[in-house]
Amino acid sequence: MSESDWDTITYLRKRQPKAQQLKSQQAINAAQRKGIPIETTKKFNAATNKKTATLNTSKLDQETEELHHETVGLALGKLIQQQRQIKGLSQKELATVTSPNPR
Repeated sequence: MSESDWDTITYLRKRQPKAQQLKSQQAINAAQRKGIPIETTKKFNAATNKKTATLNTSKLDQETEELHHETVGLALGKLIQQQRQIKGLSQKELATVTSPNPR
């Protein structure tokens, strides 16, 4: 290239398009016109704040029987409340006394 040729431009390399540019509707349409295969996938739990399913949940889903967790009666709750009030403990104090791992 001579130094007197001011109108000639030489590109050494072209920049690769950014990921955001590849996701645009214009880029998708251009790829379809060229016949390039396009793959679209949905990520698992995308845009949610959920964790993966627990083992207990999957077991309940796989069971065919009617399953439910056992509950205690109201009489036990009343008994705990009465004993707590007799000893003069609040609910928080009772929880800290009976908790296996204090926080």
